[in-house]
Order: sequence, then C-alpha cells, then structure tokens
Amino acid sequence: MMTVQFRPPHLHLPHINRQEAGQAVDAAKSFLPPPERMVYYGGLGALAVAGLIEWPVAAAIGVGTMIAQRARRQGRSAKVAPRGATAPARRSTSK
Repeated sequence: MMTVQFRPPHLHLPHINRQEAGQAVDAAKSFLPPPERMVYYGGLGALAVAGLIEWPVAAAIGVGTMIAQRARRQGRSAKVAPRGATAPARRSTSK
C-alpha cells in the first residue's frame, strides 16, 4: 500500500515590526481613493458582476470618473490671475 504525504512549504519570511507595517499601510492608503469613492467603484463592480451593466461600460464609467475627479482637483489648485491683470491690448496696424 502506498501513502501520500503533503507537507506545506517552509517559507523564510523577514520579521516586520509594527512601525514598518504601519508605514506600509500608510503608503498603501496614499494610493487608494477615499472610502466613499471606493464604495462607488465597488458598486460599479457589483453591477458588472451581476450583469446589470457590461464590464467595459463599468470600466469606462470608473475611468471617466477618475479623470473628472483629477481634472477637478487640478482646476481648484490652479493659480488664478489677479483681478487687474489682463492681456495687453493689441495695436491696430491698419492705416
């Protein structure tokens, strides 16, 4: 009679302390959108999985939303010209 033995692989992983783990979590959070947008994207994904919308449509909506949010943030941070500053008047060259 033959028996089969399964042994889990032994992985040598480095020890990570709490401070390093906290820094890794903070770095990951900086790349993720705010929680309310995560719910929005999750809802889009759920609609696609349920078949209520096709996945390319959900992807297009999600990407469009991300682009619009980025443009909105950049528009807010753009420097606004002072009130009195206008473009110089053009001189007429006709005689």
